Amino acid sequence: MGLFDFLNSASKSSTTPEDDVIGRWEFLGGVCRDALRGRNEIAWRTGSAWFELWFQGLERRAAQSLGRRLAHAAVEHEEYMLSLGGKNPPKGRNPDSWNYSRMLWETSGFGRFSLLEDGDETLLFVEKPASVPICAGIIAASWEESTGKRHRFLWNEGAEGGLVVTMSLDETNIPKPDPLDSDWYRANIEATSDGKLSDGNWQDLRVDSPGQWSIMGERRMFLHLDLLQRFEEYCLPYMNGIHEGRSECYDWNGIDVRRSDWWTAAADSARERFVSEGHHVLIRDHSDWPQIVQRHLSRHGLGEAESALPVGDKGGVRLSFSSMFHPAISGGILLGCWERAFGRNGKVLTLQVDGKMTIEILPSREIS
Repeated sequence: MGLFDFLNSASKSSTTPEDDVIGRWEFLGGVCRDALRGRNEIAWRTGSAWFELWFQGLERRAAQSLGRRLAHAAVEHEEYMLSLGGKNPPKGRNPDSWNYSRMLWETSGFGRFSLLEDGDETLLFVEKPASVPICAGIIAASWEESTGKRHRFLWNEGAEGGLVVTMSLDETNIPKPDPLDSDWYRANIEATSDGKLSDGNWQDLRVDSPGQWSIMGERRMFLHLDLLQRFEEYCLPYMNGIHEGRSECYDWNGIDVRRSDWWTAAADSARERFVSEGHHVLIRDHSDWPQIVQRHLSRHGLGEAESALPVGDKGGVRLSFSSMFHPAISGGILLGCWERAFGRNGKVLTLQVDGKMTIEILPSREIS
């Protein structure tokens, strides 16, 4: 490239990598909207290490290996997102030309991809993947979109944390994925139209390398609700109880047994992760809860409380939410907040009142 070619290419964009990340994700009304993909999709900003430990806790409670199900959920999720339209989908067998897909990857915090080999089998490489199963599934779906053909995929973790995904042709006819909605999801779309902006969400954002960025020194990534719900659906047929943790502390009103088991496993793993981090949570009375929700949920796109009412005289609280990412994740973190504040075990009850998700947190045992 000559000098003038370089100057021309450099002048096309005046934004920094940090600007690109911030410009894509809009925190509004307690949830985070994706400005670059259709249907106002909402997403959870989580630490990549936090998510990995949460995932391991979910596997222990379900007594199953769930990595393959997470990868297949990621394939279906990315295929669905691509079906919504948008500009410049991946085309052709050279991932170096997938500029828009690369930008989506990097602003999601997933890492960076490239082509290793293209023959009878295709080998794709992901540098510094934020989540091995998720990155394997998303790059597999992108390759299928770019070639217009179905493939089987396998993955192996390579040297220095890299990921090698092997693609081979598959004649299986798999139908296109359908959208997944929920009552709390529909409430989110309404909430984001008139909710207030959240402050301080990007403090100390640093892009450490392409596809890897951190906030306050912790690597982060964005996961869409659609991906988490598809993962949940892949797990449900195999759920057969809770094999570790505290199953008695969660009451999910109005859902079936298998989904209740998955929500309990997901919530209890989130509670465990939160408590292990050693957060200082101070609660004088119920009026402190909206600020706690803002700090530990809203800043990560997990929801916003519109009211907090006392329940009993032992620290119980009923929180009504104007928006919610997923009740299991948010409920588990809130139970962790309550237990850090009161120093004893609590329990969570959820229900929907007038279309609003409500979470009650109470002591797990009566105190005399």
